[in-house]
Amino acid sequence: MTCKTMTIAGWLAMISAFFTLPLMYLSYRLEGRLDATASIIQTTMQLAGTLLFVALLLYFRKLLHARFIFHDTDRSIGLMIKAGVIAGILTVVSLYVTSLKETTALAVIVILVAQGVVQVQFGYKLLKLPDDLGGMLKPFCYANMATGIMIASVVLFPVGVLVSAISDLMLGTIFFNIARRTKEPDLDRAAP
Repeated sequence: MTCKTMTIAGWLAMISAFFTLPLMYLSYRLEGRLDATASIIQTTMQLAGTLLFVALLLYFRKLLHARFIFHDTDRSIGLMIKAGVIAGILTVVSLYVTSLKETTALAVIVILVAQGVVQVQFGYKLLKLPDDLGGMLKPFCYANMATGIMIASVVLFPVGVLVSAISDLMLGTIFFNIARRTKEPDLDRAAP
């Protein structure tokens, strides 16, 4: 991964962190509205959130492969991506096919519970990474495990979203720190 790619990934993580709570609040406010404007806004938010989630996981997996040759979390990342995409699609379908709203809502809950369990596994497996990510490895892993537990509990989902936003802040910091460390050797070579 290049320094530029890691910087882009860092900014995407920061965007995710800072927009998660306001967009969750907006989604809550739009819940129950059946007008076209509310559906379009919710569809846009869901698609953007799903794409951002998938992009961040793919960037992080690429970082783990390229920088650390670490593959222990590949399966967890793959499962989280699949669960996120399926939950996103079902959520959008429920906005337009009201007869399926209850069924899709139940399916989304089941998928989120499974995703929470996988996220706990992801955090646990990531603890084996042979680099401390500038001191961020353990906090990032524990934040992911906490997010997974809260999402899987369903009742603590809103708190899980908050912890997830904090986790995204940590992920952005990880990307920025590694981008800076990658850039520093280039600066050393350029010096006379």
